[in-house]
Amino acid sequence: MSDQPIPLSYLSPPERRLLGALVARLCVTGNPRFRRAVETTGEKATVRMACVNALRIYAVVLFVLGMILRLAGAGPVAYVCFALATACMGWSFWCLYTVIGPEREFKRLHAGGPRAL
Repeated sequence: MSDQPIPLSYLSPPERRLLGALVARLCVTGNPRFRRAVETTGEKATVRMACVNALRIYAVVLFVLGMILRLAGAGPVAYVCFALATACMGWSFWCLYTVIGPEREFKRLHAGGPRAL
């Protein structure tokens, strides 16, 4: 999957606009763990999981930015960052919920294949 373009069609239009670049970057890492995830859970579930990871990265960055702003005395702007970080975490939990269906479908379709002992 690392030598092919990432199918961002698995993301909703808002996710594609806001997270597409980061999800694509997370998916083309070419590391063995990512390839193993594609082989065991399927491409759609793996891309959805990359969406979860991207949202969590955004949440952490927004939280740290909020803490810095709060320490700098910009309380109202810091609270906006905290609210956005909370929204990112909520969205990431929704995306995590949407991973379950594609993963189960992939495992059901590939259950008859050879199994490792």
